[in-house]
Amino acid sequence: MARTKPASGDAADQRILAAAANLYAEHGFDVAPARIARAARVTPAALARRYPEADALRKGVFAWRFGARWKAAWSDLLVDRRLPLEQRLARFYVEYRGNIDRTGGRLWTRAGLLGMHREQDFSSTLVERILGPIARELRHEAGVGARAPRRISAREEELVQVLHGAISFPHTRAHIFDMRVRGTLRQIVPMMVRVWLPGAIAEMRRLHAR
Repeated sequence: MARTKPASGDAADQRILAAAANLYAEHGFDVAPARIARAARVTPAALARRYPEADALRKGVFAWRFGARWKAAWSDLLVDRRLPLEQRLARFYVEYRGNIDRTGGRLWTRAGLLGMHREQDFSSTLVERILGPIARELRHEAGVGARAPRRISAREEELVQVLHGAISFPHTRAHIFDMRVRGTLRQIVPMMVRVWLPGAIAEMRRLHAR
């Protein structure tokens, strides 16, 4: 989850957002503004002028950390049938999960526990950008795409979530549970894709054989 610069380009604002992100990630969203100001090397008054309410600062942090995370090239990659589906999925998830650090991972998890992903309709974005395209490519791989309805079913979404969730778990282990992960993303992700894909193709055929 790579950092992006705030729109203002203001150095003090960048320090505020970075300090808030780090403190929120480690201590939750109830960190006192004075503590954030101290970590950002600004006065509490300067912080209050930029972010008069805690919610405004939280939104600023999320826009900075996650607003520019998605790359348009990933949408093209997922549907590029010149490449084998296994290769596309491995490459996509190595890149997609590869820019997650401890701060980003913990922020994202804390936000989810507070229901912030639901408020921002994160599920719809996930289906539109990742689960839906992968499910359609999986249909094609399984040879059922021509007779399948355009709309992806809930079962098909869950079938893709099996892979999506599995690939996220090494970061959960590393950044949330402080557990050791044996191997790099470039080693682990292709392995997960190879394990998942044959079973997913068989399950997709079963779903459309009813």
